[in-house]
Amino acid sequence: MSIQRYLLTVILSVVILATFSAALQGFKASNKRLNKVFDDEMLSIATTLKNSPIKPSNIQVDTRTSFAFQIWKNNKLILKSKNAPQQAIANAVTGFGYTSFLEDRWRFYSILEAEIQVIVAQPVSQRIESIEAVLLEAILPIVFVIPIIGIIVTLSINKSLFPIKELSENLKHKDGSDLTTIKLKNRSKELEPITETINGLLTRLAAAFDREQTMASNAAHELRTPISVLKLNAHNLKTAFKLNSVEQNHIDELEANTDRMAHVIEQVITLNRTSPENFIATKVDFKLTSLLQEVIANNYDQIEINQQSISLNTSNIMINADEFSLETMLDNLLKNAIKYSGVASQIQVSASKQNKEIILVIEDSGPGIDDSQLTNALQRFYRIKQHTETGSGLGLSIVGHIVELHGGKFELMRSSLGGLKVLITFPQMALEKSDAT
Repeated sequence: MSIQRYLLTVILSVVILATFSAALQGFKASNKRLNKVFDDEMLSIATTLKNSPIKPSNIQVDTRTSFAFQIWKNNKLILKSKNAPQQAIANAVTGFGYTSFLEDRWRFYSILEAEIQVIVAQPVSQRIESIEAVLLEAILPIVFVIPIIGIIVTLSINKSLFPIKELSENLKHKDGSDLTTIKLKNRSKELEPITETINGLLTRLAAAFDREQTMASNAAHELRTPISVLKLNAHNLKTAFKLNSVEQNHIDELEANTDRMAHVIEQVITLNRTSPENFIATKVDFKLTSLLQEVIANNYDQIEINQQSISLNTSNIMINADEFSLETMLDNLLKNAIKYSGVASQIQVSASKQNKEIILVIEDSGPGIDDSQLTNALQRFYRIKQHTETGSGLGLSIVGHIVELHGGKFELMRSSLGGLKVLITFPQMALEKSDAT
């Protein structure tokens, strides 16, 4: 059963039940009240007749009402109404009671004082008819209003449920490829959390599909070249093996291209792992200074091979972030500086807290990047043309993605050392503690 039909059935049932319950209570109350009125009227008529100067008469009085009366004196009927019998309606008593005569049921009131007895009676059927008439007059308007109430309730329910129907129609017409957000023309406060939750799920699902497609595209784009090169290396190695002329350079080329493919795969996986969903759940408090020291230590062998010098200038700074993604970001930046700054170059790493923000800088004395290429350097798969070193083109795009997840800013500029300067600013909301010991 639909919500609309259920609500309409329940509301109209309650209205009808309440109406008939009110009618029943009204009948009981009216019956009690009107009986009291009729009893008082009979008492008043009987009292009036008793106190009137009545003489014995054979004339039967036409009361022109349903009331019947008898006046007895010394057990002798001296006056009665036309609708009263000849025999006594009631015994010689004072009070109310019921009796039957003229094929009907009557309510009577009797007054007995000395030798005079006055009896006034009224048909019970007339009382019931009067009560029913009063009740009918009171209930009929309500009964006539019930259909109007039904129409108003139906229109009100339709209007109230219209946003739900609109939401249902929107969801019904969505197929598996339609992940656009839902927009309702008639939004209600009750539906806002539902709509926002659905739209949030659709947005995250669309982002997940985009990341999946991007990862597949990244993998296909980046693995195509190293796989082709590996095939060529394998072919050359096979040919040299047949000719018994395998040399060290064959092994070195195969190893280098294998490392390159492994690095590309690692970068693609890293880019896919740092998604908003799994990023939020992995934020922890840790020392940024210790992480910087660890990243430098992990790359120090390559720094020595290139005869480069590196310095770290920072204080004890705590940050609330995803440690894995931040380590990946720093490792990418430092590897880029080591790789592209050249032999015997200078690398400087610094971290500081300024105006409730963390400022992270990595710069070198290498050739840097032309101003015309600074913007394109952040795009995926873009390689700086002035560099002879090969790479996947994913490093800086991963850095930008991680900085964006932390709500920070990422800038590339010319360093005072002559090379490239990477400036990263983390906002206050990323901070939990600072200057911790």
